[in-house]
Amino acid sequence: MKFYIFGKEFGIRKEFFISGLFILIILLALWGGYLKSNRVEVFNAGDKPFPQSINESLAREKEDSGEIELININTEGIETLILLNGIGEVKARAIIEYRELNGLFKNIEEIKNVKGIGDATFLKIKDRITVEHENDIPAEDISN
Repeated sequence: MKFYIFGKEFGIRKEFFISGLFILIILLALWGGYLKSNRVEVFNAGDKPFPQSINESLAREKEDSGEIELININTEGIETLILLNGIGEVKARAIIEYRELNGLFKNIEEIKNVKGIGDATFLKIKDRITVEHENDIPAEDISN
């Protein structure tokens, strides 16, 4: 194969070119795997973390404006649960599976029983979750 760079001719054997290209692809794949496994943020836009999805971006805008919408872990689906900080698709599926097997959550602390959700994740999401049932009557209304 012949290449022309800045008007000069360079020649390289086709086998070396293909081998070099193959090695380059392997190195890029390994580098990408390293970045993903070590959660390296390539695109850092200041002190705010880079949103992973449009939904997450919208949730952050609501949070920044002071509008914090509580997410009911007893009724919401995957799309809504992944809006919670530290909850991805796998943990959202685990939350839904847990409530299908064990019934509705009685309090927000019970979410720590879901595999993959410990104290650290709970601390991140505790102000954004609720377990209110639509048919619940507030305690002050019962006493009257």
